[in-house]
Amino acid sequence: MSDITDKLPNASVRFARAATRHRVSKDRIRHVIANYRVRFEEPPPAGREGVPDTRLVFLGEDPQGEPLEVMAIQLPNGGLLVIHAMSLRNKYRQRYEEAKQ
Repeated sequence: MSDITDKLPNASVRFARAATRHRVSKDRIRHVIANYRVRFEEPPPAGREGVPDTRLVFLGEDPQGEPLEVMAIQLPNGGLLVIHAMSLRNKYRQRYEEAKQ
């Protein structure tokens, strides 16, 4: 997959209702997508019928330096639908720390 963030205007980032559930603002989310340290793909959660889309995971800092994780789905038009954002969990900490070195 090519790195779509190189050609992604802000207007091409949409947000699911759940994207800001953990009180991460849309501006902070956009910042991580534009300036991530690590980006990788993850399969959809097991047992979720009708959710075939691969997740794009972005790990990076917000403008204040807080590490965040952001998950999005690539849309058919090339844009992104952000479905999750929160402070970086231990689940992704090692991958994030390795990218910082």
